[in-house]
Amino acid sequence: MNFKTRRINKEEPKPSKPILPPNPLKKKNIHMHMGVFGSFIIIILLFIGIAKAIGSIDFKVFLELAGDKLQTDAYNHTNLLILGTGGGDHEGADLTDTIIVASLDKQNKLISMVSIPRDFYIKDDMVGNSKINEIYYNAKQYYGSSAEGLDHMKGKVETMMGIPIHYWIKIDFKGFKELVDAIGGVDINVETAIYDPYYPKDGTFEYETFSISPGQHHMNGETALKYARSRKTTSDFDRADRQQAIIYGLKEKALQTEIIFSKDKISKILETLKENIETNISVKEILTLGAMAGDFSKENITHRLIHDDPTQCGGFLYTPGREFYNNLFVLLPAGGVEFIHQYSDLNFNLPKIAKETTKIQVLNGTKNGGVAGETKQILQRFCFDITRFGNGRSKDIAETTYYYQAGPEGENSRPEALDFIEKLIPGKESTQIPQEYLDAGYLQNSNLIIELGANYVNSGKYMNDPFYSLPQLATPTLATPTPATPTPATPEAPATTEAPTETNNENQ
Repeated sequence: MNFKTRRINKEEPKPSKPILPPNPLKKKNIHMHMGVFGSFIIIILLFIGIAKAIGSIDFKVFLELAGDKLQTDAYNHTNLLILGTGGGDHEGADLTDTIIVASLDKQNKLISMVSIPRDFYIKDDMVGNSKINEIYYNAKQYYGSSAEGLDHMKGKVETMMGIPIHYWIKIDFKGFKELVDAIGGVDINVETAIYDPYYPKDGTFEYETFSISPGQHHMNGETALKYARSRKTTSDFDRADRQQAIIYGLKEKALQTEIIFSKDKISKILETLKENIETNISVKEILTLGAMAGDFSKENITHRLIHDDPTQCGGFLYTPGREFYNNLFVLLPAGGVEFIHQYSDLNFNLPKIAKETTKIQVLNGTKNGGVAGETKQILQRFCFDITRFGNGRSKDIAETTYYYQAGPEGENSRPEALDFIEKLIPGKESTQIPQEYLDAGYLQNSNLIIELGANYVNSGKYMNDPFYSLPQLATPTLATPTPATPTPATPEAPATTEAPTETNNENQ
């Protein structure tokens, strides 16, 4: 690897409130290019195959001895930024339409991935305000260096997500297709048919039809890319599932004997890596990743999104008026980046919670109407399963309490989710469940009851749903910033319009 250019080289190894805000926050507004490039996993596993080709030694031990220790954060996790570009010589080749943050928890053998939408708006006094998918391009032009542009992009994502990022890796469409072809294609079980007449035709502004039937398919690089990218007729959530299926199909194919011991195939793989992937991960660190890769199973990888549907997991963004952004569609965080930082804390710092299936009831134990519904909405955005919300046993509950059933003697029945939820909503824990809740059968379809008390609801820590009153921008942006030219931040001011009232099963 050439460490100066950082490219892989072959030479070296309150009063009642409504449940939802007014439109335009509809599900159809989830504009995002999910990644076919969660494929850092592919690269790791390919290097395992290369190491296996060395001989019949214990390759994991070999890799651990040969590798360097990975950088980690305070939680002993290693965080990566994965970027996907179109590549080539056409306009927009350096736009990062795929942006994924991934975190590796070696101790618990978990990987967490969160995709960032390309339309997220970033204020950048250095290279110019823009959508996040333009930051790398602008920074590359500003610094005259791809590596420095990637470091700049890494810094912006760190600020947005609120976590340190240790490594970046960038791959283009050509590299993805060639990787698939280099290992002889990939076998995928297509669960649902796709018919997409709006697939972008390569090198043009036109469309072509991509369709595929259910069942087992052997895909070459071009078909695998289309299967992973198609988005006009399916959801981003479906697309994330397809991309993970491709990643694991590649893993299985890469570790087959005919790949591991094929000098020609390994040569093609190395050539593809050299030409189409750019990273600041050293060769020795890749060996360390290779030693770890076999420990991560499909069931222990989570892939989530940040988007603009407030009714769904990850729905923390909203669409401001286009007139404030030179008629561009952009996304901003509702309530600021604090919610995104908390979402990062959940997914990256406490990844074991994502593996739980905790079912939660939220009950209002105060005179304040609507707080259980408001809390339910926010917890759903953090991907928790809220089975019911409504009134508590009393309107005079002083202290917020978390109720869950005690397990058999010696068994810990405490939901892991409390490690995170109590950061949002301070309260005490109890296994002494009120008889009223037992009689009502509340624990028949839930593992946890959150009884909201006055100490939280009437405090400064109470989480107001920002979608009730979205901010309005004070001054429209008159022109799109020129790349590599600093521009002032756009001012914001709070909105004064009130949302309409909607009833629920809480006291009004």
